[in-house]
Amino acid sequence: MVTVNKIISRITETRWSKLYIATASLQALIIIILQALICSQNTLQASILPETKGSVLASNITHAGIPAQAADRLGRIIWENIAFIGFQVWFLVMVFDATVYQNTAEILALALLNCICAILGALQVVDGNKWLERLSDTEYDTVYLQTAMRLEIALCVVILIFACMMSYLSYEMSRQFGWNIYKKIGADVQMQKMYRMFQFFVLALKIDVFTEFLVSLFYVIQFGTKVEGVVWETGIQIVVTILILPMLYFARTAGSTESYGRMITFITFEAIVIVHYSLILKQTLQPDNSWYTWICLVIIGILICAATGSLGAICMNNFGRGLKSYVQRGSSKKTQQDVEMAKNTNNNWQIDED
Repeated sequence: MVTVNKIISRITETRWSKLYIATASLQALIIIILQALICSQNTLQASILPETKGSVLASNITHAGIPAQAADRLGRIIWENIAFIGFQVWFLVMVFDATVYQNTAEILALALLNCICAILGALQVVDGNKWLERLSDTEYDTVYLQTAMRLEIALCVVILIFACMMSYLSYEMSRQFGWNIYKKIGADVQMQKMYRMFQFFVLALKIDVFTEFLVSLFYVIQFGTKVEGVVWETGIQIVVTILILPMLYFARTAGSTESYGRMITFITFEAIVIVHYSLILKQTLQPDNSWYTWICLVIIGILICAATGSLGAICMNNFGRGLKSYVQRGSSKKTQQDVEMAKNTNNNWQIDED
């Protein structure tokens, strides 16, 4: 069971864990502040532009339609800013989680996601500059957009610096965790492989919180309830979105208890989620829609969802091979360890009567 003392102990275990947590916390604080400032500037800029009727980002943009197109795009960029803020909150929680539970796969994956975040930050600068140039030829003032672009450049530099720092710290943390896993599992290579595979499965579940639940929730709020003529599709999307978080927890318990029925149920649900994302893509891939960031998020969601289901199937194949006692949490962990200890004691003291 996770206690305050255990959390403090894991965080302060080595100088690398202290630096890792401190750096991640500072990164989240600075990036959230910058994104909030950028979001406010984009909101102010959108407020002085003409309102759009419907959601259009046409490929062929006329000079007269630039302000309306910019207003539509800025409205979407604002949600991207909110998504960045949400990502940083999720990232910080995962950093603490990876440190407390000493998950090497999670540490390395977070480093990779941080680098991807740096790339997306650079794309924000490019996109902001594009619309600044287009609006400069109109009668509308662009002072807010200019401020937002400067903040985006600063954000890009900050993310890049932190991505490099976190990559190095993640490497050091993975070395520390590798030794801890060896002490926990032992020298059994096959057991270590199964344990790492389970770690990847748990990691995929945590990533799904962002790529499945938050993306689905965002779509339902922004688009699902506004689409006409697809009531049944919207109903499926709402139901799936509500079930995602409970099913992710359900999958974690399925792995730790080695329940075939629960795991099969979860894998089936992941297949339904892929259908759910296919419906989103069908409604999103319109000729006049050039919001590529959103389309990429949906595609990434499909890939992560498929990977989670596959990892679940691999973990299910490892059920009954001795891993169960190493993946328990709380009281279940202590009970399982007591059973294993009693079993080993009986084996050690058994007298051969033959």
